[in-house]
Amino acid sequence: MRHHKGENAIAKSISARSPRTLLYGRLDVPPPATLFVLALQHTALVTIFLIVAVTVARLADLNVEAGRNFLSLTMVAGGLGTILQALAWRGVGSGYLVPSTTTTIILPATGAALAVGGLPLVLGMTIYTGVIAAALSRVIHRLRPIFPPEITGFVVLMVGLSVVVLAMRHFLGVGLPASESKTSVILASVTLGVMVALNVWGTPAIRLFSSLLGVAFGCLVALATGAFAEEQLQSVGAAPWISLPRPFVQGLAFDPGLLIPFTIAALAISLNALGAITAAQKIEDAEWKRPEMRSLGRGILADGLTNVIAGFVGGFGQASTSGAVGLAQATGATSRVIAFVVGSILILIAFLPKIGAFLLAVPGPIIGAALTFSGCFLITSAIQMIASRMLDSRKVFGLGIAFSLGIAAYVFPEQFAAAPQWLQPWVGSPVSVSVATAILLNLVFRLGVFTRNAVTLDSQQIDQQQLADFIAEQGALWGAPQDLVYRAEFMTVEAVNALVDHGLVHDLVKVSPAQPPVAVPGGLIRLSTRFDEFSLVVTVSYRGHLLEPSSIKPSAEEVLEEGGQVHLARYLVGRAADRARAARQGDLCVLTLTLQN
Repeated sequence: MRHHKGENAIAKSISARSPRTLLYGRLDVPPPATLFVLALQHTALVTIFLIVAVTVARLADLNVEAGRNFLSLTMVAGGLGTILQALAWRGVGSGYLVPSTTTTIILPATGAALAVGGLPLVLGMTIYTGVIAAALSRVIHRLRPIFPPEITGFVVLMVGLSVVVLAMRHFLGVGLPASESKTSVILASVTLGVMVALNVWGTPAIRLFSSLLGVAFGCLVALATGAFAEEQLQSVGAAPWISLPRPFVQGLAFDPGLLIPFTIAALAISLNALGAITAAQKIEDAEWKRPEMRSLGRGILADGLTNVIAGFVGGFGQASTSGAVGLAQATGATSRVIAFVVGSILILIAFLPKIGAFLLAVPGPIIGAALTFSGCFLITSAIQMIASRMLDSRKVFGLGIAFSLGIAAYVFPEQFAAAPQWLQPWVGSPVSVSVATAILLNLVFRLGVFTRNAVTLDSQQIDQQQLADFIAEQGALWGAPQDLVYRAEFMTVEAVNALVDHGLVHDLVKVSPAQPPVAVPGGLIRLSTRFDEFSLVVTVSYRGHLLEPSSIKPSAEEVLEEGGQVHLARYLVGRAADRARAARQGDLCVLTLTLQN
C-alpha cells in the first residue's frame, strides 16, 4: 500500500525514482503481518551488535544483574535512536531505515574512560560525544567538497568491510579449536546458503523474509546438532520473563583529558552515519548522483541525540547500522515504517530479558552468515558509488593509499596499536585510519586544481579531439559523473565550432601607431571549467563578436536568409547547455555554459 497522505515537507523534498528491485520503498507501508516479520529480521540483525555492550559490561566488572540492566538500557537508547533516525521531523532524522545499535567506533575511547573513571565517566563522555556529533550535523552541508561521492562511497566501503570482517570471524570460527572451527564453517555455510537461495530463487514474498528464514533454519540445525552453547542456554533459562530496567543512578563524570579521543569518536560516528545514510539514499533512488546533504545532516543529528539519550539513561553509545541498510537492499524493503516497529520491539525487549538473552545466545556461525548476507549488498553499493565518478591519478592514489592502510589495520593490528597514544584515536580502527587518510589526501590533492582547469586554443587550428580530451581530463580532475562529462564534451565542441565556423573570433592588430587596430580573422580561445557537485560550468573567452545563445529555434526560411546560420548556431549552443549566457568583459566576449548535475 502506497503512503501518499500525511507526508511532511521534509519527506517531499527528497524526490527519487525507486528501483524496480524494491518491493516496499521508503514511503510505502507494508501490510501489518509483513511489516512485523520484516521488523523482526532487522531486530535480529541489530541485536547481534549488542555483544559490544556485553563487552563493556564485562570490562566494567558489572555483576549479572547490573550487566543485564546495562544491556536493557542500551536497547532502550537504540530503540529510541532507531525511531528518531526514521522520523525526519523538525529537522531530526534522515527519514530512512537505518537502525541504531551499539558500535565498536567508540570502544577504544570507552576503554580509556573505564580505566580512569569507570562507568560514570563513560556515560558522561558518551553525552559529550553525542553533543559533538550533533554540532557536526549543523555544518555537514558546508563540507560537501570534503565528501564528494567517491569519498562517501569509500566510507560506505570501509564500513561494509568492517561488517564483513566481523562476519568472517564468526563464519570461520576464528580462535576456536580446529574441530569446532570446521563445524562453524558448515553451519554458517548452510545458513547463508538458505538465505541466498531464498533471495535469488524465491518469490517476492519469500525474498522479503529470506534473512529471517535463514536464521530460523540455522537455529533449528544448531539445536539439532548441539551447536548452542550450554552456558548460553542456561542464561536464557535463568533470565526473568519481565524486568523493569532501572536508570543508572551513580552519576555522570567528565574528564577534559579525554576530549580528543571522544571528539574523534564523534567524528567517526558522523562519518559512519554519512556512509550508512548515503547507502540508503542510493538504494532508494535509481537515479542517484550524489548525497543529499540535508538528509545526512538530520541523520547525523539523530545519531548525536541518540548518544545523549544513551548517556543519560545509562546505556552504551550508538551508531547507525550499515548492515541493516544492506539487509534492506537484499530483501527489497526500505520502508521507514519498519524502523518504527524495530525501535518499538527493541524497547519492548528491554523489558523482556529472556528474549534478549536468547538473541544473544544465537551461535556465532549464524551471526556470521547473517552479517555476510547483508554485507555483500553494502560493499557492492559502495563500489557502484565510487565507480560513478571519473577518477584521475589524484583520486586513485588517495583512495588506494587509504584502502591499503585500512586493510593493513585489519591484517596487522599490532602495528597500529604501537602508535603513540595521541595518535591512537585516529588509528584505533581500520575504518578510522582509512577514512581519515582518504579525507586528508583528498584535501591535499585538491591543492593546485584551479591551476589546471584552463587551456588556450588557436581558433585557426582547432582539433575537436583535443577539445574532447580536455573536457574528459577536466571531468577526471573534478571527479564529475561520466554522463555529465559526455554532455559537456558535446556542448563545448558545439560552442567552439559555432564560433569558428561563423567567423565570430578575431584579433585586433595594430598596423601602425597612427592607425586604429584592425580586426584580423582568427584568434585565441580560452576554455576553463568549474564543478561544484551541482553543476559543471564551461567558460569560453575570446575576442570578437558576441554569440548570444537562444532557446528559440529558427525557421527554415530564417536559416536560409543572410546571416541565418548564426541564428541556428545560437540555438544549437543554447540547446546544448542547461543554462547559457553571453556577456562582454572589457574587450573579451565571455560565453558561460552550465550543465546541471
